[in-house]
Amino acid sequence: MHIAIIWQRFLPYHWARIRYSNKRLQALGYSLSAIEVASQDSTYGFPANIVNDKLNYNCCFPGENYHSRKAKEIYKKVLSVLEDLNPDIVFAPAIAFPEGIAAVAYRINSGARAVTMDDAWEYTDKKGFITNFIKQNIYLNADAAFVPAVSHQSYYIGLGFAKERIIFGVDVVDNDYFAEQAGISRRNESQIRDVLQLPNNYFLFVGRVLPRKGIATLLDAYKKYREIVTGVAWDILLVGAGEYLNSLRSKFSGLAGLRFVGRQFGNDLCQYYGLANALIVPSESDPWGLVVNEGMASGLPVVVSRGCGAAKPLVKEGENGWTFEPGDSDNLANIMARFSTLPEYERTLMGKKSKEIISHWSLDRFAEGVLQALTIPKREPAGIIANILTRLWKGRVRVY
Repeated sequence: MHIAIIWQRFLPYHWARIRYSNKRLQALGYSLSAIEVASQDSTYGFPANIVNDKLNYNCCFPGENYHSRKAKEIYKKVLSVLEDLNPDIVFAPAIAFPEGIAAVAYRINSGARAVTMDDAWEYTDKKGFITNFIKQNIYLNADAAFVPAVSHQSYYIGLGFAKERIIFGVDVVDNDYFAEQAGISRRNESQIRDVLQLPNNYFLFVGRVLPRKGIATLLDAYKKYREIVTGVAWDILLVGAGEYLNSLRSKFSGLAGLRFVGRQFGNDLCQYYGLANALIVPSESDPWGLVVNEGMASGLPVVVSRGCGAAKPLVKEGENGWTFEPGDSDNLANIMARFSTLPEYERTLMGKKSKEIISHWSLDRFAEGVLQALTIPKREPAGIIANILTRLWKGRVRVY
C-alpha cells in the first residue's frame, strides 16, 4: 500500500510525525510519500527545512512562500503531484485549503481514499448555514476525519462523518525530544540562567504574537497578579513575534517583571521550557495549541484558556494545571497567585502529572491513527451535488 501525507509546510512536529510513521509503515511493507506544498510560509516564521534523510519527500513549490501562490495554482500543482505519485490513500489538511480539496478531487478521479486531518471544533468554526451545507457535501467525498481528541468528535459528526470514520491523535509532538532537552537545561541550569539572564522563577508564554492568542488578557492578569500575590512575584517571559508585538510593548511598557524574548526555535526554545515554572496559554480561540503538548512534555504545569482545543483533553484541574474562560484576567490572576505560592514539591508533582498525561499523546498515537485509517473502507459515491461542489471549490490561501 502506498500512503501520501500532505501539509502546507513541514514544521518540526510534522517532520516528527512523518518520520515516525514512515518507520511503522515500512515495517509493514508499506510506502509513504511526504508532500510539502511550499518550503516557506508567512504564518510561523520557522527556519528553512533541511531534508537529510531517505524519505520519499516531494515539495510542490521548493524555495517559495506558500502564501505567495494563488489557491488555484496550489490546487493544480498538488493534484498533479498526487496523480504522478498515485497513492492508495491520502492524508491531507481540511478542505478549506487548496491542498486539502486537491486531495479530495484526486480521490474522485482515481478511486483512492482520502483522510482529512483537521483540528477545528465548534468553538473555532462558527460558519453559517450555507458554508456548512457546502462543507458537509464536500466531505461526503472524504473517507475519514483524523482529529485531535474525543472532545472534537461532535463537530465532525455534524459534518457527516460516522463515529467509526473519526480517528483521534492528529495533534502530537515529539515528547521524547522536549523531555530530553528540558532535562539537559535543568542539568545546566546555572549556566543557562546566566547566559540568557533568566529569573529564578517565571511564567512562560510561547506562541505567535496575535490578538487571538489572548496575550493582552495574560498581561492584564499578570499586572493584577503582581498586586495580589503574597511574597515575591514571579516574572513573565513571552516567547514569540508578530505585528501585534509593538502594540503590546507600548501598552505594557512599564510593567515590572515582563520580558519579551522574541522568536525561539529548537534547542533554544527548549531552554525556556526547561527552566520555566509554568506555561500559560491564554488563547481566545485556538483549534488545539501544540505548545500545550510541548510544555507538558517538558514537565511543566499548564494554565490553559478553555478557548484552546487542548484544554479539555490535556488539563486535569488541580492535577497538572488549571483552565479559565477566555478573556477572564481576574480568574487568571488568581490562578497565577495560587500557583506561585504553592510549595515547590506540589508544583513538581504537577509537572510530573503533565508528563504522565502527555505520554498518551505521542508520535506512536499519530502512527496508530494512520494505521487505523488504512482499515476504513471507501465511502459510497457521494452524489452529483457533492461532486459538483467538490470540483468547483479550490480552497483559500490564508495567513493564520
